[in-house]
Amino acid sequence: PRMVRGLVVAAAVVGICGVARAGDPSGGWLTYAVYQSPSATDTVTRLSARMVVPPEIEDPRMGMPAFWFGVQTAAGDGALIQPIMSKWLGSGYYMFQEIFDWTDENDKQSDTILVKPGESIWAEVSYVEATRSYSMNMTSSSGKVSNFHYALLPAQKATEAAAYFVLEHQPFNGDCKGLPPSGQVRWTDIAVEVNGKKVANPEWQAKEESPVCGAKTVVVNSTAIDITWTPAT
Repeated sequence: PRMVRGLVVAAAVVGICGVARAGDPSGGWLTYAVYQSPSATDTVTRLSARMVVPPEIEDPRMGMPAFWFGVQTAAGDGALIQPIMSKWLGSGYYMFQEIFDWTDENDKQSDTILVKPGESIWAEVSYVEATRSYSMNMTSSSGKVSNFHYALLPAQKATEAAAYFVLEHQPFNGDCKGLPPSGQVRWTDIAVEVNGKKVANPEWQAKEESPVCGAKTVVVNSTAIDITWTPAT
């Protein structure tokens, strides 16, 4: 999400030729699961999952954790298309759609919608081949709905071949009170389609980027992923 993206762009790694490079995974990610399509030229045509909004963070001033999934190019240098299923914004959790596009380093967001701990959120991104775009849909168990549509930029030649499940935004000053006291979120009912065909058993890989508070990803099976951390004591 946007707050960290600007910092990441500004601090992009400079290669030996003096050309700045930036992309995903971002340094703001604590831990994540990734699925890579068999070929970098494949397209993730559908990705969907469900999660339950976690308890409120222990200290509302100490973090802005965001729980989301999304699609991106195999190299991580295109449009990151993210249904933000729960993000703490100081007074509560909100769901919204976000796209950070590394092609032009611009960020787009839908309106934020307040969701409460314990609500079940279902989200889906689906590819629209005719317009080279993605439709984004999200619904809460209380009937709240978020829809968005994003067309890939002409300058992006690569397809969206990777899928992610992510915990983003480290707690402020590394204080674990900036994470929910539950110590866990779980995505279930995960479904992946590549090139219009359902992937029977997608192989997810658990990764860490910039973890704090013992954050890690646990691949339960092909349709369920946990992200866990050690709550403040």
